[in-house]
Formats: sequence, C-alpha cells, structure tokens
Amino acid sequence: MKAAVIHSYGRHGVLHVEDIPVPSIGHNEVLVKVEAASVNPRDWLLMRGVYQGKRFVEPLPATLGSDFSGTITACGANVKHFKVGDTVFGMQPLKGQFGAFAEYIKIRANAIALKPETISHADAAAIPCAGMTSYQTIHRLAQLKPSETILINGASGGVGTYGVQIAKAHGAKVVAVCSGKNIKMCKQLDADEVLDYAENNFEEYEATFDVVYDVIGRSSPRRATKCLKAGGRYVTTIPNAKTVFEATKSWVASLIMPGKHKRTQLIVVKPVPEDLTAIADLIGCGKITSVIDSIYTLDDIQSAFDHSQSWRAKGKIVIDVSGQLQA
Repeated sequence: MKAAVIHSYGRHGVLHVEDIPVPSIGHNEVLVKVEAASVNPRDWLLMRGVYQGKRFVEPLPATLGSDFSGTITACGANVKHFKVGDTVFGMQPLKGQFGAFAEYIKIRANAIALKPETISHADAAAIPCAGMTSYQTIHRLAQLKPSETILINGASGGVGTYGVQIAKAHGAKVVAVCSGKNIKMCKQLDADEVLDYAENNFEEYEATFDVVYDVIGRSSPRRATKCLKAGGRYVTTIPNAKTVFEATKSWVASLIMPGKHKRTQLIVVKPVPEDLTAIADLIGCGKITSVIDSIYTLDDIQSAFDHSQSWRAKGKIVIDVSGQLQA
C-alpha cells in the first residue's frame, strides 16, 4: 500500500510517499481502507522530531497521520460491535503509532465510531482530534455552563472552528479571537462577538469571561488572570513543561481554595467513540459543520504540511487518500 513515511526527523526532505506492507491486525483491532485523513499540527511536529509524544510512535520509520475516515475490510477475533463493510472514522491513539496517511490503517475497535451516512468522508476525517479536543474541553474539562461566556483564542483554525460551534450548540455565549481576514468566517459560525487580535487585547478585559480557551498557546495563565471572572478557567491545548506545571499547581490550589479559585487546565485529547458520535450527530442535524480549508492528494502531502505550518489554514486540511473525494 502507499503511505506517507518518515525514516528520520527534519523540516524538509524526510516525508516520503512509498510502498509498505498492509498492516496485520490483532484480536482487538480492525483494518480500515482509508478514504480521507486530516492534518493536525502534531503530524508535522512529529516529522520535525519535536512532538512531545514522539516516544510513543518511535522507533522509526513511522507512518504519519492520526485522523481518518474509511471502510472496515477486516476485523480481529474479539471485535464484536463492527463488521466488514462498516464505514467508520476515528483517531489513532498515540500507542497505536499513528498510520492514517496510508491506504490502510489498523486501529483498536474501541477508538472508532460508525460514520453517519449523512456526512462525507472528508467531513468525518476532519472531526477526530480537533473536534474531540473542543468537545472534551467544553463538556468535561472546563464543564462550560450554557449561561457562561467562553473566549476562544485561535477561533479560525481546526480546533477553534469546532470550539465556536460546539460551545454555541451548548448554549454558551462565544467570543472568538482571530485575524481580521477571518472575522467574517467566525461570524458565520455564529460567534456572538469576534475580536481582531491585532486591534483588541482580550487579556486587558476586566473579569469578562468564565472560560478562556487558548487553542494556539499565545496567551498564558498569568496574562489571562485579569480577564477571567472569579472561578474562571484558562484551558490550553499546549502540553509543555510550563503548562503541565501551571495546571498541576492550579489543581492543588483548587483543593485548598475551592469555589472562586481561577483554574489553569490542560486538555489532552483522548479517542472516545461516544464523543465522535455526538459531534457527528451535531453535524448531521445542522448545528455544526466541519470547516474544510483545502483538500490535498496523498502524493502532495508535503504541500499540505507546508500549508498547515503556515498557521493560515481556515479550519481543517484534508488528505484525499482514495483519490475519490469530491472537493
């Protein structure tokens, strides 16, 4: 099968589309013929060797990609809830060693969900990492209430576009932060207010937001303190030593001073089939949509990575693995 593989780390010249064997599945796994996959920053961070979870993917060579949609072609002996021919989508757990940028992927059956017929493979492939990150932040980690106000910093990217829509579907007031050129798009996603980061510094607002959801890591717990209400939560998607320390310190402080303490939280997305289904259902009933910036072929995956690394993509970048997607 064709697959996008790295044999060494680097910024350029290390990502190659080549022929490799179709993977063999275990008793609890399924083999999926991939129709579409999507790009996440961790894909090119792994390519460059700076992804925090790279130890789970090593040793090299490694096939990149975690998010996909496709059709099951084989099931392990212990798989009970899926069958050959089912269309599914999901996110490869880190210990699964990725593998979505390939014609076939093996994955644990407890990390996938059935794809509704009402959504396309492209829309489904865009969901897992970005969609579940926002879903799990809003519904589990921050426990956003419908009466609260959430600010989403980086609202025009993959995680942000899902965040705006999921928070609105939940009934919250949403303030989106993006560049001036993306204001119109964020308004179309039904954000209540949109701030151009070049003209507005939300960190200087006084006790305005219940949740600051920083999906690009350009704020910090200290800088966001002023704009959070009492009991507010600052949530970051960036898992580095500083954010881990701040989140741990905040958790300890909340045990000592519960209630009005302002929390720092770090979201680490996990593959939860029920969350995939919930997001797909929201898409199916028209409450949210997968915002797709562009679609690239597997052979042109380096260009997709280059575009993602520019941080200028609006929504998600999709890889047409099968060559049969409709733009």
